[in-house]
Amino acid sequence: MKIKEFQKELAKRKIDAAMFFNFDGDITDPNMQYFSQYTGFGGLVITQKKALLIAPRAEYERARETSKVKVKLAKGKMSDEMKKLVKKRHPRIGIDKNRISLNFYKSLKTATKASFFDISIPCMRLRATKTKEEIEAIRKSCRIADEIMHSTLWNFKRFKTEAEIAAFMIYETNKLGLETAFKPLVASGSNACQPHHQVTDMPLKKGFCVIDFGVKYNGYCSDISRTLYIGEPSVQDIELYHHVLDVQTKLIQQCTHGRSFVEIHAKAHELLGKEAKYFNHLIGHGIGVEIHESPNPKKTPRRPVTRLLENSVITIEPGVYRPNGMGIRIEDDVLVTKNGPEVLTKTGKNLLIIRR
Repeated sequence: MKIKEFQKELAKRKIDAAMFFNFDGDITDPNMQYFSQYTGFGGLVITQKKALLIAPRAEYERARETSKVKVKLAKGKMSDEMKKLVKKRHPRIGIDKNRISLNFYKSLKTATKASFFDISIPCMRLRATKTKEEIEAIRKSCRIADEIMHSTLWNFKRFKTEAEIAAFMIYETNKLGLETAFKPLVASGSNACQPHHQVTDMPLKKGFCVIDFGVKYNGYCSDISRTLYIGEPSVQDIELYHHVLDVQTKLIQQCTHGRSFVEIHAKAHELLGKEAKYFNHLIGHGIGVEIHESPNPKKTPRRPVTRLLENSVITIEPGVYRPNGMGIRIEDDVLVTKNGPEVLTKTGKNLLIIRR
């Protein structure tokens, strides 16, 4: 994806080569996955003219099958193999300093005798807008997440605990040969006031129940949250739910090309009114090969991209988490197009009431 654009960035910064690495089978460098579509062990070198993936013998055939760039078999230490691809005596090397261990950095420095520069920000900027191929992968990821969310809600009465719901969603994902984008969150009753509640095996509690779920398809994430009610809601409960839903609807309409994501976050607080003091996370985040990436509704050194651009994909997820033990969150994935926002997650948002 966008290798030519990245190579122009290297040339502009006078960087001879960028290097990305995977040394942990459970943690993939998202930039290496983005540029090569390969998620196994190995290293990727992108110079101003070429791109080459280096894979160990055990991963070589897998790399050849999945990589979008040329693959070379590693015959020695990875740092030495990567050095061979950079012809200069004292090259300028770009690395993502957020993704490399100190020990390997020292090893690479010894092997290459290079000067190193952090290229994490240009990588984030490239990934903040999606190609047609990426958008189709995210669409498919959202469709699958919708199907599993719908099946979960349809079968809800059979579940006894939060853990059973989470396990069902993971099982349905694995049946398709896929993996979840993150551990499913299920927070019932008083647990729903915790935005990042850890699933328990205790019986489901009466009150609002938040379910947050996503899958990965071809390396691309989806992220959807729905809130239902277990028991008999009060008029105030129903009104609060529809208030959050109304806020989300209005915020989605503002997700247009060129709009500041920071301003949309501020607008969420304005629209929530007196409930804003119970909204304790950001209004959303970019999604792609990572579940959280640019653009971001808060400018940070790691995520400096805050403006929505055409073909950005973001989440909009207003919530209310009252300390007395109740919570509501409604989240959808939104594609920013030249014609306005397009909601990619389609699961209905009428308040589902489960009477037990």
